[in-house]
Amino acid sequence: MPLAIQGILLIVTLAALGGWYLTHGKAQDTPVKVMMFVGYFWLLAFLQLLLFAAGYYLRQYF
Repeated sequence: MPLAIQGILLIVTLAALGGWYLTHGKAQDTPVKVMMFVGYFWLLAFLQLLLFAAGYYLRQYF
């Protein structure tokens, strides 16, 4: 499997686990939990993409 696909699968998995972890302990209704999970999922996914892109860009300098 190409490295890019493995990286994307890793990012999606970590974002899903992080979103589930952040919403798991909250005492709220199910629709609110689902919306919070989606928000946390995208937040974590974009943060990881930003970090990996910055690391890829800075790799040429080190």
